[in-house]
Amino acid sequence: MSNIAASSLPPMSGPASGDRDTGETVWTNGKPSAGQIAVCVPFYRDDPAHLAEALSVMTGAETTSLIFYDDGSGDDAITGGLKEELAGYPGAACLVTAKVNCGRAHARNRLAGLAAQDWILFLDADMQPDDGAFIDRYINAIKASGGPAVISGGFSLHHTRPSPETRLHAAQSRRSECLDAETRNKAPGLYLFTSNILVHRAVLETVPFDDGYEGWGWEDVDWGLSVVASYPLRHIDNPATHLGLDETGALLDKFGGSGRNFARLARRHPDAISQMPLYRMAKLFSRFPARSFLQRLARGGAAFTVFPVGVRLACLKTYRALAYSKDIS
Repeated sequence: MSNIAASSLPPMSGPASGDRDTGETVWTNGKPSAGQIAVCVPFYRDDPAHLAEALSVMTGAETTSLIFYDDGSGDDAITGGLKEELAGYPGAACLVTAKVNCGRAHARNRLAGLAAQDWILFLDADMQPDDGAFIDRYINAIKASGGPAVISGGFSLHHTRPSPETRLHAAQSRRSECLDAETRNKAPGLYLFTSNILVHRAVLETVPFDDGYEGWGWEDVDWGLSVVASYPLRHIDNPATHLGLDETGALLDKFGGSGRNFARLARRHPDAISQMPLYRMAKLFSRFPARSFLQRLARGGAAFTVFPVGVRLACLKTYRALAYSKDIS
C-alpha cells in the first residue's frame, strides 16, 4: 500500500466544488490507471468495502480504476478496512478522505475531477452489481453510444432480504424505482437514479451536479432533467442491488426532511415537476388547514406494521406530500 500526495493523482478539472477547503488526504494502491472506465463511489458513514470486493472479481476489473471519496465520515475503522480491500484490487484504486461533509453533489463533482478516464461510473456505497458481467455491459454500451452520453443501468433488490423493519422501503423501491429500462426510457430524466450511472466526462463538464442541494433527495432528478436538454440519456437493463434499505423511521425522516430539496427542484424545472403526481398532491395539501396533524396521522399509518403494505405505501406517499406542501406553498 502507498500513501501519496494529491499532486500524484491524474490532473483534476478544477478545484473542489465551490472552492471548499475539505482537508483531503489521498491514498492509492500504487497501480497505474488504465482502461475506459473509472468507477467513482462517494460515501458518508456507509462502509463500501463489500462493493470494492464485488468489483474486484468482475470481468475487466484489472482495466477498471476505482476512486472512493469519503465525504467526512471520520471513521478510522471504515477507512482502514477499505484500504485493505483496495490494496488487493487488480487495477488502480484510490481513496480520498475529506475531513468535512459537503454533500453528495460536491462529492460526485470532486470524483469526476479526480478520474483520468473519459467514462465515469458512479455507484453508491450501498450498491452491489447483480452479476459478474456488470462492467462488460457498460463497456458494450459505450461502444453503442456514438459519443458523450449518460447510460443508466437501474437498480434492483436482487441481493437483499428485507426484514420486517425494512419491508416498507423495499415495497416503495419495487413500486417506484426498481423499473426496467423500457419503463425508464419513457421519462429518462425523471427516472435517473445516480446510484448506478455511466457518464461521459463531457457531460459532467457541461452539466455538473448542483451542490446547492443539501442532505438527502432530488439532486439526481435535477441533474437528469438538466442533462436531457443537451445529451442522450439512455436507460439499459444492467442493475445493481440497493443493499441499504432503511428502517421505517429512517425512511420517514428522509422523506419528511427533503422538502427544501424538492422545492428547489420545482423552481429549477417547473414544467417537468408540475406534471408529477407528488407535486400536484403537495400543492393540493398546501391549501389544507391542520397539515401538521394530518402529517402525524399519515406517518403513524406508514409505520403501523399491522396495516397491509399497500395501505402503508399510501400513507407514506401522503406523509411525503404533506411534508413537501410546507416548502412549496
